[in-house]
Amino acid sequence: MKNNATRLMVAMMLVLGAALPVWAQSSGPMKVTVPFDFVVENSRLHAGDYTIQRASNGILRIRGNDSRSASTFLAIPKQGNVTPEKAHFIFHRYGSDYFLATIWTPGQETGWEVLQGKLESELARKSAFPVETALVIGH
Repeated sequence: MKNNATRLMVAMMLVLGAALPVWAQSSGPMKVTVPFDFVVENSRLHAGDYTIQRASNGILRIRGNDSRSASTFLAIPKQGNVTPEKAHFIFHRYGSDYFLATIWTPGQETGWEVLQGKLESELARKSAFPVETALVIGH
């Protein structure tokens, strides 16, 4: 089953790779202050100021302004219905754990859906309560 999920992810990245360069050209660095500790894929990051930017097709990088916290992660493009003025960051919460889930790019109807890491997948599978979400607006 793990192999199937990996193959599906690779196939999706290849299919989306052709459409992504045009959309991603206008995505510059986004800044956000996250008021709680959180997880991006499999990396735990502390509350603080962060910059997120595209590293290459489907790969994003988040870096703390303190230069100690950083993570590179996979994300897939996501179409929205509204064009936000500022970046929007949506987090899923399971108990006291927050996970970066979606990034909406300012000035565009498109965003990034962050792939779930191992811990979030396990919590989602075991969870007896619904996922709660938190919205943080970039600056």
